[in-house]
Amino acid sequence: MSRLPEEVLIDILSRLPVKPLLRFRCVSTPWRDLIDSTDFVKLHLNRSIETKTNLSLILRDDNRLFSVEFDSLDDAVDAVHLDHHPLWCQEYGTEVWGSCNGLIFMSNALDTLVLWNPSTRKSRRLPYAPIEFQNLSRYYESRIYGFGCDSSNHDYKVVRIVVLKGIGNYSFDYEVKVYSMNSNSWHRAKKFPYYQLKRISGVLASGSLHWVVTPEPDVDKGGSIVAFDLGSEDYQLVPQPEYSDTNFHLNVESFGGCLSLLCNYYSSRVDIWVMNDYGVKESWAKLFSLPQFSVIRSFQYVRPVAYSKCGGKVLLEREARRLTWYDLKLKTVRNVRIRGLRELLQVEMVVGSLVPINNVGESDAKKQQEQEEKNMDDFLSKGFKLVL
Repeated sequence: MSRLPEEVLIDILSRLPVKPLLRFRCVSTPWRDLIDSTDFVKLHLNRSIETKTNLSLILRDDNRLFSVEFDSLDDAVDAVHLDHHPLWCQEYGTEVWGSCNGLIFMSNALDTLVLWNPSTRKSRRLPYAPIEFQNLSRYYESRIYGFGCDSSNHDYKVVRIVVLKGIGNYSFDYEVKVYSMNSNSWHRAKKFPYYQLKRISGVLASGSLHWVVTPEPDVDKGGSIVAFDLGSEDYQLVPQPEYSDTNFHLNVESFGGCLSLLCNYYSSRVDIWVMNDYGVKESWAKLFSLPQFSVIRSFQYVRPVAYSKCGGKVLLEREARRLTWYDLKLKTVRNVRIRGLRELLQVEMVVGSLVPINNVGESDAKKQQEQEEKNMDDFLSKGFKLVL
């Protein structure tokens, strides 16, 4: 291998999964330096995305996480329990908020926030970010997160939106903070300029996080799509397609690298739209419709997860409990049986990558541990109050 030209060696290595590449780092110092280099990490990641290789699904079952290889999805597949993830605990569930370039953003009931690369098994716990809001006791508090890559600044960012709803009225307020992996710190962002958020986790597409917002509380149908640009940290509304019927429940997803819309006409059908040229209204195209009681039996929830390698099928998540292949041409379905799960609660597509997560300093780690201990005390005290 040492006699191969360097460009040939790089081309061969860039086509391999992460696991053998981590072993090959031990071959020699030059190989380690090559595999760890920024240029090689980018080349390997881009090739995996372009060729749809090194893909896996992260599955959540209550407080457990599992993994299955995307290429192995057939009639039945065995799920691999990920008992090595950084938030693994029998007592506290784990929430997966999103993935980007092989990194996963997660949290648990103690509000511990983690970035994790499951391929390299490296992780980073985010520093504590207090809620800086007066008269907090007057509001119900909920937290919404989003995660993605700021390519303009070569950074990864977490967005936290604290939603404060007035007790006994419909008043709302928001606090928005952004975490930067480059600086390992949080900063305040511009105040959220819209009213009611309809979904929890931000949907990443074209360098922005997306949510559905409504002008009034408790409005179930329609809505606008707001985007938060991870580079400029500005908000904007995304144009929607021209609908022939607007009597549907709207949701946003990321599908095939594009922003997509799910228009759920309850008891009738679900239309799935894709924005082929981001920001251009005319680029919206209806990918397909799923009629109720026809191709699939009655359903309340369905979302596209990924195209098959050939592009002729779409993997669907149904009712947050089942995976199904849908043939776009034949309009037929085939269920995927995953062994080892008690109940499928969440599905996240992840690409295997070498993207690094640098460790924080000792002083920062100590501060995080102290805050987590405080969060544990607060969590337990609330629990005892509920029991009493």
